[in-house]
Amino acid sequence: MGVCAMKGKIFDRDEVSRMIPLISRIAGDIVATSAMLTRALMAFEMAKARAENDATYVQRVLRCGQVAEKLVDRFRRLTEEVEELGGTVKNYKTGTIDFYGEVDGQIVYLCWQLGEQKIRHWHCCDEDTVQRRPIPIALT
Repeated sequence: MGVCAMKGKIFDRDEVSRMIPLISRIAGDIVATSAMLTRALMAFEMAKARAENDATYVQRVLRCGQVAEKLVDRFRRLTEEVEELGGTVKNYKTGTIDFYGEVDGQIVYLCWQLGEQKIRHWHCCDEDTVQRRPIPIALT
């Protein structure tokens, strides 16, 4: 197992599970905001490319930039909400959030993903969330 560079509280499964209604709402907003931001940035780039040849697109570039800026601010606030709860957003598209926890005496990430009802997975701190595995039955 890898070693965590701890920057927060160590949670047990029950503590995180009690927060799931709140983190579920926040994670849903993060996923939606991330998708909107991706579309806004694409629209900005398209408008910017057209504005080089057509001055009428300059206003559209400004509007697209303002929309993207507001979405970045919203995204930042949502991520900060997760961090204030003690979690870390690991994947904006799937709504995956990690919390420090302990499995078999090792500090790990307890890994939760949007749509899950409980904390059921973990992964080493030096692993990606795709390497998450079920929490041992003895700890459930």
